[in-house]
Amino acid sequence: MRGRRGIVQAAPARSGLPDQASPGLLLGVLVYCGLVIAVIGTLGTPLIPTIATDLHVSLADAQWLLTLTLLIGAATTPLIGRLGDGPHRRTVLLAGLGAVGAGSVLAATAASFVQLLVGRGLMGIGMGLMPLALAIARDLLPPSRVGPGIAALSITVATGAGLGYPLTGLIADTFDYHAGFWMAAGLAGAAMASVVAVVPGRASARPAPGRVDLRGALLFAAALSPLLLALSEGRAWGWTSPRVVSLLVVGAACGVGWALVELRTANPLVELRYLRARPVLVADVCAALAGFGMFNAMTLINRLAQAPTSTGYGFGASPAVLGLVILPLSAGTVLASRWSRWLGPRTGGGRGLLVTGLLAVALAQFGLAVRHDHLVELGAATFLFGVGIGLAFAAMPALIIGSVPPQETGSATSFNQVLRTAGGSVGSALGAAMLAAHTPAGSSQPGESGYTLAFGLAGGVCALAVLAALALPASPRDGARATGPATIPAARPAELATPREEPVGTAASRPTMADDVEP
Repeated sequence: MRGRRGIVQAAPARSGLPDQASPGLLLGVLVYCGLVIAVIGTLGTPLIPTIATDLHVSLADAQWLLTLTLLIGAATTPLIGRLGDGPHRRTVLLAGLGAVGAGSVLAATAASFVQLLVGRGLMGIGMGLMPLALAIARDLLPPSRVGPGIAALSITVATGAGLGYPLTGLIADTFDYHAGFWMAAGLAGAAMASVVAVVPGRASARPAPGRVDLRGALLFAAALSPLLLALSEGRAWGWTSPRVVSLLVVGAACGVGWALVELRTANPLVELRYLRARPVLVADVCAALAGFGMFNAMTLINRLAQAPTSTGYGFGASPAVLGLVILPLSAGTVLASRWSRWLGPRTGGGRGLLVTGLLAVALAQFGLAVRHDHLVELGAATFLFGVGIGLAFAAMPALIIGSVPPQETGSATSFNQVLRTAGGSVGSALGAAMLAAHTPAGSSQPGESGYTLAFGLAGGVCALAVLAALALPASPRDGARATGPATIPAARPAELATPREEPVGTAASRPTMADDVEP
Protein backbone atom coordinates (compact mmCIF):
# COMPACT_ATOMS: atom_id res chain seq x y z
CA MET A 1 0.00 0.00 0.00
CA ARG A 2 1.13 3.55 -0.63
CA GLY A 3 1.63 6.02 2.24
CA ARG A 4 1.41 9.75 1.76
CA ARG A 5 5.17 10.08 1.22
CA GLY A 6 6.39 6.62 0.37
CA ILE A 7 5.54 3.02 -0.25
CA VAL A 8 4.75 0.79 2.70
CA GLN A 9 4.55 -2.90 1.94
CA ALA A 10 1.62 -4.50 3.68
CA ALA A 11 1.48 -8.12 4.73
CA PRO A 12 -1.00 -9.90 6.91
CA ALA A 13 -0.27 -9.22 10.57
CA ARG A 14 -1.10 -12.83 11.35
CA SER A 15 1.82 -14.24 9.35
CA GLY A 16 3.91 -16.46 11.55
CA LEU A 17 1.11 -16.94 14.06
CA PRO A 18 -0.21 -20.38 14.91
CA ASP A 19 -3.70 -21.48 14.02
CA GLN A 20 -6.25 -19.91 16.29
CA ALA A 21 -9.85 -20.36 17.38
CA SER A 22 -12.74 -18.67 15.65
CA PRO A 23 -12.84 -14.86 15.96
CA GLY A 24 -16.05 -15.02 17.97
CA LEU A 25 -14.57 -17.44 20.52
CA LEU A 26 -11.35 -15.43 20.78
CA LEU A 27 -13.25 -12.20 21.36
CA GLY A 28 -15.49 -13.96 23.88
CA VAL A 29 -12.46 -15.08 25.90
CA LEU A 30 -10.93 -11.60 25.81
CA VAL A 31 -14.23 -10.01 26.90
CA TYR A 32 -14.54 -12.56 29.72
CA CYS A 33 -11.01 -11.69 30.89
CA GLY A 34 -11.94 -8.00 30.81
CA LEU A 35 -15.08 -8.62 32.86
CA VAL A 36 -13.12 -10.66 35.41
CA ILE A 37 -10.54 -7.89 35.72
CA ALA A 38 -13.26 -5.28 36.23
CA VAL A 39 -15.19 -7.38 38.76
CA ILE A 40 -12.05 -8.06 40.77
CA GLY A 41 -10.95 -4.42 40.60
CA THR A 42 -14.10 -3.22 42.40
CA LEU A 43 -14.61 -6.35 44.50
CA GLY A 44 -13.68 -4.86 47.84
CA THR A 45 -15.73 -1.66 47.44
CA PRO A 46 -19.17 -2.95 48.56
CA LEU A 47 -17.48 -4.74 51.45
CA ILE A 48 -15.69 -1.70 52.87
CA PRO A 49 -18.18 -0.98 55.70
CA THR A 50 -18.42 -4.68 56.61
CA ILE A 51 -14.64 -5.16 56.63
CA ALA A 52 -14.16 -1.97 58.64
CA THR A 53 -16.49 -3.35 61.31
CA ASP A 54 -15.15 -6.91 61.33
CA LEU A 55 -11.46 -5.95 61.37
CA HIS A 56 -11.92 -2.92 63.66
CA VAL A 57 -10.49 -0.28 61.32
CA SER A 58 -11.90 3.11 60.36
CA LEU A 59 -13.87 3.64 57.15
CA ALA A 60 -11.08 5.91 55.89
CA ASP A 61 -8.50 3.15 56.41
CA ALA A 62 -10.80 0.52 54.88
CA GLN A 63 -11.10 2.74 51.78
CA TRP A 64 -7.51 1.76 50.97
CA LEU A 65 -8.89 -1.63 49.86
CA LEU A 66 -9.99 0.22 46.70
CA THR A 67 -7.36 2.96 46.57
CA LEU A 68 -4.42 0.55 46.90
CA THR A 69 -5.83 -1.69 44.17
CA LEU A 70 -6.09 1.28 41.83
CA LEU A 71 -2.61 2.49 42.77
CA ILE A 72 -0.99 -0.88 42.04
CA GLY A 73 -2.96 -1.10 38.82
CA ALA A 74 -1.79 2.34 37.68
CA ALA A 75 1.83 1.66 38.66
CA THR A 76 2.07 -1.71 36.87
CA THR A 77 0.01 -1.00 33.76
CA PRO A 78 2.81 0.71 31.76
CA LEU A 79 5.21 -2.13 32.56
CA ILE A 80 2.67 -4.79 31.57
CA GLY A 81 1.81 -2.87 28.41
CA ARG A 82 5.44 -2.68 27.33
CA LEU A 83 6.13 -6.34 28.19
CA GLY A 84 3.11 -7.24 26.08
CA ASP A 85 4.25 -5.25 23.01
CA GLY A 86 5.85 -8.29 21.43
CA PRO A 87 5.48 -12.03 20.87
CA HIS A 88 4.82 -12.95 24.52
CA ARG A 89 1.45 -11.34 25.12
CA ARG A 90 -0.24 -14.56 26.19
CA THR A 91 2.53 -15.29 28.71
CA VAL A 92 2.22 -11.82 30.22
CA LEU A 93 -1.58 -12.14 30.30
CA LEU A 94 -1.35 -15.48 32.11
CA ALA A 95 1.21 -14.13 34.58
CA GLY A 96 -1.04 -11.18 35.40
CA LEU A 97 -4.07 -13.42 35.90
CA GLY A 98 -1.92 -15.67 38.09
CA ALA A 99 -1.05 -12.70 40.31
CA VAL A 100 -4.76 -11.88 40.57
CA GLY A 101 -5.53 -15.45 41.59
CA ALA A 102 -2.77 -15.49 44.21
CA GLY A 103 -3.94 -12.16 45.63
CA SER A 104 -7.50 -13.42 45.79
CA VAL A 105 -6.48 -16.49 47.79
CA LEU A 106 -4.39 -14.31 50.10
CA ALA A 107 -7.36 -11.99 50.70
CA ALA A 108 -9.76 -14.91 51.15
CA THR A 109 -7.61 -16.36 53.93
CA ALA A 110 -6.79 -13.01 55.56
CA ALA A 111 -7.10 -12.84 59.33
CA SER A 112 -5.70 -9.30 59.52
CA PHE A 113 -6.22 -6.05 57.67
CA VAL A 114 -2.57 -5.97 56.56
CA GLN A 115 -2.81 -9.37 54.86
CA LEU A 116 -6.05 -8.27 53.19
CA LEU A 117 -4.32 -5.15 51.85
CA VAL A 118 -1.45 -7.20 50.46
CA GLY A 119 -3.91 -9.49 48.71
CA ARG A 120 -5.81 -6.55 47.24
CA GLY A 121 -2.52 -5.08 46.06
CA LEU A 122 -1.71 -8.24 44.09
CA MET A 123 -5.22 -8.22 42.65
CA GLY A 124 -4.55 -4.69 41.40
CA ILE A 125 -2.01 -6.07 38.92
CA GLY A 126 -4.96 -7.38 36.94
CA MET A 127 -6.10 -3.84 36.15
CA GLY A 128 -3.11 -3.50 33.83
CA LEU A 129 -4.14 -6.41 31.62
CA MET A 130 -6.84 -4.71 29.55
CA PRO A 131 -4.34 -3.09 27.11
CA LEU A 132 -3.01 -6.58 26.37
CA ALA A 133 -6.50 -7.74 25.47
CA LEU A 134 -6.88 -4.74 23.15
CA ALA A 135 -3.52 -5.43 21.49
CA ILE A 136 -4.37 -9.12 20.99
CA ALA A 137 -7.73 -8.17 19.47
CA ARG A 138 -6.06 -5.72 17.11
CA ASP A 139 -3.57 -8.32 15.87
CA LEU A 140 -5.70 -11.45 15.68
CA LEU A 141 -9.27 -10.45 14.84
CA PRO A 142 -10.34 -10.15 11.19
CA PRO A 143 -10.49 -6.58 9.87
CA SER A 144 -14.28 -6.51 10.01
CA ARG A 145 -14.28 -7.50 13.69
CA VAL A 146 -11.53 -5.19 14.97
CA GLY A 147 -13.68 -2.09 15.48
CA PRO A 148 -16.63 -3.78 17.22
CA GLY A 149 -14.23 -5.96 19.20
CA ILE A 150 -12.28 -3.02 20.58
CA ALA A 151 -15.53 -1.22 21.43
CA ALA A 152 -16.80 -4.29 23.30
CA LEU A 153 -13.56 -4.64 25.24
CA SER A 154 -13.44 -0.94 26.08
CA ILE A 155 -16.69 -0.96 28.04
CA THR A 156 -15.98 -4.10 30.05
CA VAL A 157 -14.41 -1.96 32.79
CA ALA A 158 -17.73 -0.32 33.59
CA THR A 159 -19.89 -3.36 32.74
CA GLY A 160 -17.84 -5.60 35.02
CA ALA A 161 -18.05 -3.10 37.85
CA GLY A 162 -21.82 -3.04 37.55
CA LEU A 163 -21.97 -6.85 37.63
CA GLY A 164 -19.43 -7.15 40.43
CA TYR A 165 -21.43 -5.17 42.98
CA PRO A 166 -24.59 -7.33 43.05
CA LEU A 167 -22.58 -10.54 42.81
CA THR A 168 -20.33 -9.52 45.70
CA GLY A 169 -23.28 -8.29 47.72
CA LEU A 170 -25.20 -11.54 47.29
CA ILE A 171 -22.21 -13.61 48.37
CA ALA A 172 -21.46 -11.33 51.33
CA ASP A 173 -25.07 -11.48 52.56
CA THR A 174 -25.23 -15.26 52.17
CA PHE A 175 -21.78 -16.08 53.57
CA ASP A 176 -19.17 -13.48 54.61
CA TYR A 177 -16.70 -11.19 52.86
CA HIS A 178 -14.08 -13.97 52.57
CA ALA A 179 -16.37 -15.83 50.16
CA GLY A 180 -16.21 -12.93 47.71
CA PHE A 181 -12.45 -13.32 47.39
CA TRP A 182 -12.76 -17.09 46.93
CA MET A 183 -15.13 -16.30 44.07
CA ALA A 184 -12.48 -14.00 42.59
CA ALA A 185 -9.90 -16.79 42.77
CA GLY A 186 -12.25 -19.09 40.86
CA LEU A 187 -12.95 -16.46 38.20
CA ALA A 188 -9.23 -15.83 37.71
CA GLY A 189 -8.54 -19.56 37.39
CA ALA A 190 -11.26 -19.94 34.77
CA ALA A 191 -9.84 -16.97 32.86
CA MET A 192 -6.38 -18.55 32.83
CA ALA A 193 -7.78 -21.84 31.53
CA SER A 194 -9.70 -20.01 28.78
CA VAL A 195 -6.62 -18.08 27.68
CA VAL A 196 -4.53 -21.28 27.51
CA ALA A 197 -7.20 -23.02 25.44
CA VAL A 198 -8.04 -20.23 22.98
CA VAL A 199 -5.35 -17.52 22.72
CA PRO A 200 -2.38 -18.59 20.53
CA GLY A 201 0.89 -19.09 22.38
CA ARG A 202 2.48 -16.53 20.07
CA ALA A 203 -0.22 -13.86 20.15
CA SER A 204 1.73 -11.41 18.00
CA ALA A 205 4.20 -11.65 15.13
CA ARG A 206 5.89 -8.43 16.24
CA PRO A 207 9.42 -8.56 17.68
CA ALA A 208 10.11 -8.03 21.38
CA PRO A 209 10.14 -4.34 22.34
CA GLY A 210 13.71 -4.38 23.66
CA ARG A 211 15.01 -3.68 27.12
CA VAL A 212 12.27 -2.86 29.63
CA ASP A 213 12.46 0.56 31.26
CA LEU A 214 12.49 -0.43 34.95
CA ARG A 215 13.66 3.04 35.98
CA GLY A 216 10.59 4.56 34.42
CA ALA A 217 8.31 2.02 36.13
CA LEU A 218 9.78 2.77 39.57
CA LEU A 219 9.63 6.54 39.05
CA PHE A 220 6.01 6.37 37.92
CA ALA A 221 5.03 4.42 41.04
CA ALA A 222 7.06 6.84 43.17
CA ALA A 223 5.15 9.78 41.66
CA LEU A 224 1.68 8.34 42.31
CA SER A 225 2.15 6.88 45.80
CA PRO A 226 3.03 10.10 47.70
CA LEU A 227 0.18 11.97 45.99
CA LEU A 228 -2.43 9.42 47.06
CA LEU A 229 -1.05 9.19 50.59
CA ALA A 230 -1.15 12.99 50.93
CA LEU A 231 -4.76 13.14 49.69
CA SER A 232 -5.84 10.34 52.01
CA GLU A 233 -4.14 11.62 55.13
CA GLY A 234 -4.35 15.36 54.47
CA ARG A 235 -7.17 15.98 56.92
CA ALA A 236 -5.62 13.90 59.71
CA TRP A 237 -2.14 15.37 59.33
CA GLY A 238 -3.15 18.86 58.24
CA TRP A 239 -3.12 20.03 54.62
CA THR A 240 -0.24 22.42 55.26
CA SER A 241 1.71 20.09 57.55
CA PRO A 242 5.34 19.31 56.65
CA ARG A 243 4.50 15.67 55.95
CA VAL A 244 1.74 16.45 53.43
CA VAL A 245 3.74 19.20 51.70
CA SER A 246 6.79 16.94 51.54
CA LEU A 247 4.77 14.11 49.99
CA LEU A 248 3.35 16.43 47.33
CA VAL A 249 6.80 17.82 46.51
CA VAL A 250 8.32 14.33 46.28
CA GLY A 251 5.47 13.15 44.05
CA ALA A 252 5.85 16.13 41.72
CA ALA A 253 9.64 15.70 41.54
CA CYS A 254 9.31 12.00 40.71
CA GLY A 255 6.69 12.83 38.07
CA VAL A 256 9.04 15.28 36.35
CA GLY A 257 11.88 12.76 36.62
CA TRP A 258 9.70 10.07 35.08
CA ALA A 259 8.78 12.29 32.12
CA LEU A 260 12.45 13.13 31.49
CA VAL A 261 13.44 9.45 31.63
CA GLU A 262 10.67 8.48 29.21
CA LEU A 263 11.72 11.17 26.72
CA ARG A 264 15.40 10.17 26.79
CA THR A 265 15.41 6.39 27.06
CA ALA A 266 15.64 4.20 23.96
CA ASN A 267 12.78 1.91 25.03
CA PRO A 268 10.39 3.93 27.19
CA LEU A 269 7.42 2.38 28.93
CA VAL A 270 5.28 5.08 27.33
CA GLU A 271 6.21 6.97 24.17
CA LEU A 272 5.25 10.44 25.37
CA ARG A 273 6.01 11.97 21.97
CA TYR A 274 2.78 10.50 20.65
CA LEU A 275 0.98 12.97 22.87
CA ARG A 276 1.71 15.47 20.12
CA ALA A 277 -1.14 13.87 18.20
CA ARG A 278 -4.25 15.70 19.36
CA PRO A 279 -6.55 12.63 19.47
CA VAL A 280 -4.07 10.82 21.74
CA LEU A 281 -3.59 13.80 24.03
CA VAL A 282 -7.31 14.52 24.34
CA ALA A 283 -8.16 10.85 24.92
CA ASP A 284 -5.57 10.63 27.70
CA VAL A 285 -6.72 13.82 29.42
CA CYS A 286 -10.33 12.68 29.25
CA ALA A 287 -9.36 9.24 30.58
CA ALA A 288 -7.85 10.76 33.72
CA LEU A 289 -10.82 13.05 34.35
CA ALA A 290 -13.42 10.36 33.57
CA GLY A 291 -11.59 7.87 35.81
CA PHE A 292 -11.74 10.43 38.61
CA GLY A 293 -15.49 10.78 38.15
CA MET A 294 -16.17 7.05 37.84
CA PHE A 295 -14.37 5.86 40.96
CA ASN A 296 -15.34 8.94 42.95
CA ALA A 297 -18.99 8.13 42.22
CA MET A 298 -18.54 4.47 43.16
CA THR A 299 -16.99 5.49 46.48
CA LEU A 300 -19.73 8.00 47.30
CA ILE A 301 -22.70 5.86 46.20
CA ASN A 302 -21.31 2.91 48.14
CA ARG A 303 -20.94 4.92 51.34
CA LEU A 304 -24.25 6.78 50.91
CA ALA A 305 -26.38 3.69 50.28
CA GLN A 306 -24.92 1.78 53.24
CA ALA A 307 -24.95 4.70 55.69
CA PRO A 308 -27.31 4.05 58.65
CA THR A 309 -30.80 5.52 58.42
CA SER A 310 -30.09 7.27 61.73
CA THR A 311 -27.93 9.77 59.82
CA GLY A 312 -31.07 11.21 58.23
CA TYR A 313 -29.80 10.67 54.69
CA GLY A 314 -28.52 7.07 54.59
CA PHE A 315 -30.48 4.02 53.47
CA GLY A 316 -28.89 1.29 55.59
CA ALA A 317 -28.64 -0.87 52.49
CA SER A 318 -27.08 -4.32 52.70
CA PRO A 319 -24.32 -5.23 50.21
CA ALA A 320 -26.93 -7.13 48.15
CA VAL A 321 -29.25 -4.12 47.94
CA LEU A 322 -26.27 -1.91 47.09
CA GLY A 323 -25.50 -4.30 44.25
CA LEU A 324 -28.99 -3.82 42.84
CA VAL A 325 -28.49 -0.04 42.99
CA ILE A 326 -25.25 -0.37 40.99
CA LEU A 327 -26.58 -2.97 38.53
CA PRO A 328 -28.06 -0.33 36.15
CA LEU A 329 -24.46 0.71 35.46
CA SER A 330 -23.96 -2.51 33.49
CA ALA A 331 -27.24 -2.10 31.64
CA GLY A 332 -26.24 1.44 30.69
CA THR A 333 -22.84 0.39 29.30
CA VAL A 334 -24.33 -2.48 27.27
CA LEU A 335 -26.95 -0.19 25.75
CA ALA A 336 -24.28 2.44 25.09
CA SER A 337 -22.25 -0.05 23.05
CA ARG A 338 -25.30 -0.63 20.84
CA TRP A 339 -26.30 3.01 20.63
CA SER A 340 -22.77 4.06 19.70
CA ARG A 341 -23.08 2.38 16.29
CA TRP A 342 -26.05 4.59 15.51
CA LEU A 343 -24.93 7.67 17.43
CA GLY A 344 -21.34 7.82 16.21
CA PRO A 345 -21.98 8.74 12.56
CA ARG A 346 -24.62 11.29 13.65
CA THR A 347 -22.45 13.11 16.20
CA GLY A 348 -19.15 13.43 14.35
CA GLY A 349 -17.55 10.07 15.13
CA GLY A 350 -15.22 9.68 18.08
CA ARG A 351 -15.45 13.34 19.06
CA GLY A 352 -19.23 13.25 19.29
CA LEU A 353 -19.29 9.97 21.24
CA LEU A 354 -16.71 11.24 23.70
CA VAL A 355 -18.47 14.57 24.28
CA THR A 356 -21.89 12.92 24.63
CA GLY A 357 -20.61 10.29 27.04
CA LEU A 358 -18.72 12.71 29.28
CA LEU A 359 -21.68 15.08 29.33
CA ALA A 360 -23.93 12.25 30.56
CA VAL A 361 -21.46 11.43 33.34
CA ALA A 362 -21.30 15.08 34.43
CA LEU A 363 -25.11 15.34 34.48
CA ALA A 364 -25.35 12.19 36.63
CA GLN A 365 -22.86 13.63 39.13
CA PHE A 366 -24.57 17.02 39.32
CA GLY A 367 -27.93 15.29 39.64
CA LEU A 368 -26.74 13.37 42.71
CA ALA A 369 -25.35 16.58 44.19
CA VAL A 370 -28.83 18.12 43.95
CA ARG A 371 -30.95 15.10 44.93
CA HIS A 372 -30.09 11.79 46.58
CA ASP A 373 -33.17 11.22 48.74
CA HIS A 374 -34.31 7.84 47.32
CA LEU A 375 -32.57 4.66 46.20
CA VAL A 376 -34.33 4.93 42.84
CA GLU A 377 -32.50 8.23 42.28
CA LEU A 378 -29.19 6.50 42.92
CA GLY A 379 -30.17 3.74 40.49
CA ALA A 380 -31.20 6.22 37.80
CA ALA A 381 -27.91 8.08 38.21
CA THR A 382 -25.87 4.88 37.89
CA PHE A 383 -27.76 4.03 34.68
CA LEU A 384 -26.99 7.43 33.17
CA PHE A 385 -23.46 7.05 34.45
CA GLY A 386 -23.16 3.70 32.68
CA VAL A 387 -24.42 5.14 29.38
CA GLY A 388 -21.90 7.97 29.58
CA ILE A 389 -18.95 5.80 30.56
CA GLY A 390 -19.86 3.25 27.89
CA LEU A 391 -19.83 5.88 25.13
CA ALA A 392 -16.68 7.62 26.37
CA PHE A 393 -14.63 4.48 27.03
CA ALA A 394 -15.58 3.04 23.63
CA ALA A 395 -14.31 6.18 21.87
CA MET A 396 -10.95 6.56 23.62
CA PRO A 397 -9.06 3.43 22.41
CA ALA A 398 -10.29 3.96 18.83
CA LEU A 399 -8.92 7.51 18.86
CA ILE A 400 -5.54 6.27 20.11
CA ILE A 401 -5.22 3.18 17.90
CA GLY A 402 -5.95 5.27 14.83
CA SER A 403 -3.12 7.68 15.70
CA VAL A 404 -0.12 5.51 16.70
CA PRO A 405 1.96 2.88 14.87
CA PRO A 406 0.94 -0.75 15.50
CA GLN A 407 4.07 -1.58 17.51
CA GLU A 408 3.00 1.02 20.08
CA THR A 409 -0.58 -0.25 20.54
CA GLY A 410 0.02 -1.89 23.91
CA SER A 411 2.09 0.99 25.26
CA ALA A 412 -0.26 3.76 24.06
CA THR A 413 -3.48 2.10 25.22
CA SER A 414 -1.85 1.08 28.51
CA PHE A 415 -0.95 4.70 29.20
CA ASN A 416 -4.59 5.64 28.61
CA GLN A 417 -5.56 2.91 31.06
CA VAL A 418 -2.92 4.20 33.49
CA LEU A 419 -4.38 7.70 33.42
CA ARG A 420 -7.89 6.32 33.83
CA THR A 421 -6.78 4.26 36.83
CA ALA A 422 -4.62 7.03 38.27
CA GLY A 423 -7.54 9.43 37.98
CA GLY A 424 -9.68 6.82 39.69
CA SER A 425 -7.13 6.48 42.49
CA VAL A 426 -7.20 10.23 43.09
CA GLY A 427 -11.00 10.28 42.83
CA SER A 428 -11.37 7.45 45.34
CA ALA A 429 -8.90 8.97 47.80
CA LEU A 430 -10.24 12.51 47.46
CA GLY A 431 -13.86 11.39 47.77
CA ALA A 432 -13.06 9.56 51.01
CA ALA A 433 -11.02 12.55 52.23
CA MET A 434 -13.90 14.96 51.60
CA LEU A 435 -16.28 12.74 53.55
CA ALA A 436 -13.76 12.50 56.37
CA ALA A 437 -13.42 16.29 56.38
CA HIS A 438 -17.18 16.60 56.97
CA THR A 439 -17.33 13.99 59.73
CA PRO A 440 -18.06 15.61 63.14
CA ALA A 441 -15.75 14.83 66.01
CA GLY A 442 -16.79 11.64 67.79
CA SER A 443 -18.95 10.44 64.88
CA SER A 444 -18.22 7.67 62.40
CA GLN A 445 -20.48 9.12 59.69
CA PRO A 446 -20.02 12.34 57.68
CA GLY A 447 -22.60 15.06 57.37
CA GLU A 448 -24.78 15.14 54.27
CA SER A 449 -23.02 18.27 53.04
CA GLY A 450 -19.90 16.16 52.48
CA TYR A 451 -21.72 14.07 49.87
CA THR A 452 -23.22 17.14 48.19
CA LEU A 453 -19.84 18.82 47.82
CA ALA A 454 -18.08 15.62 46.73
CA PHE A 455 -20.67 14.88 44.02
CA GLY A 456 -20.49 18.50 42.88
CA LEU A 457 -16.70 18.35 42.65
CA ALA A 458 -16.83 15.14 40.60
CA GLY A 459 -19.39 16.75 38.27
CA GLY A 460 -17.11 19.75 37.80
CA VAL A 461 -14.18 17.48 36.92
CA CYS A 462 -16.31 15.66 34.32
CA ALA A 463 -17.41 19.02 32.90
CA LEU A 464 -13.72 19.83 32.38
CA ALA A 465 -13.42 16.55 30.49
CA VAL A 466 -16.26 17.67 28.19
CA LEU A 467 -14.36 20.87 27.43
CA ALA A 468 -11.21 18.85 26.70
CA ALA A 469 -13.12 16.56 24.32
CA LEU A 470 -14.37 19.58 22.38
CA ALA A 471 -10.74 20.22 21.39
CA LEU A 472 -10.88 17.20 19.08
CA PRO A 473 -11.30 17.87 15.34
CA ALA A 474 -14.93 18.14 14.30
CA SER A 475 -14.61 15.64 11.43
CA PRO A 476 -12.44 12.66 10.43
CA ARG A 477 -10.82 14.75 7.69
CA ASP A 478 -9.77 17.33 10.28
CA GLY A 479 -8.55 14.48 12.44
CA ALA A 480 -6.20 13.36 9.67
CA ARG A 481 -4.74 16.83 9.51
CA ALA A 482 -4.35 16.88 13.29
CA THR A 483 -2.14 13.80 13.11
CA GLY A 484 -0.15 14.99 10.11
CA PRO A 485 3.60 15.56 9.70
CA ALA A 486 3.79 18.23 12.40
CA THR A 487 3.08 15.61 15.04
CA ILE A 488 5.65 13.00 13.99
CA PRO A 489 7.83 11.93 16.93
CA ALA A 490 11.44 12.89 16.54
CA ALA A 491 12.74 9.78 18.29
CA ARG A 492 13.57 6.41 16.73
CA PRO A 493 12.94 7.31 13.05
CA ALA A 494 14.26 3.91 11.95
CA GLU A 495 11.52 2.18 13.89
CA LEU A 496 8.81 4.43 12.52
CA ALA A 497 10.04 3.93 8.96
CA THR A 498 10.06 0.14 9.23
CA PRO A 499 7.52 -1.46 6.89
CA ARG A 500 4.47 -2.31 8.94
CA GLU A 501 2.66 -5.60 8.77
CA GLU A 502 -1.01 -4.73 8.91
CA PRO A 503 -4.20 -6.40 7.78
CA VAL A 504 -5.88 -4.18 5.25
CA GLY A 505 -8.97 -2.49 6.61
CA THR A 506 -8.13 -2.44 10.31
CA ALA A 507 -7.91 0.73 12.34
CA ALA A 508 -4.18 0.21 12.35
CA SER A 509 -3.96 0.18 8.56
CA ARG A 510 -5.36 3.68 8.24
CA PRO A 511 -2.76 6.44 7.74
CA THR A 512 -1.04 7.22 11.00
CA MET A 513 2.01 9.16 11.98
CA ALA A 514 4.14 6.26 10.78
CA ASP A 515 2.86 6.76 7.22
CA ASP A 516 4.31 10.25 7.09
CA VAL A 517 7.91 9.02 7.30
CA GLU A 518 9.93 8.62 4.12
CA PRO A 519 11.34 5.04 3.97
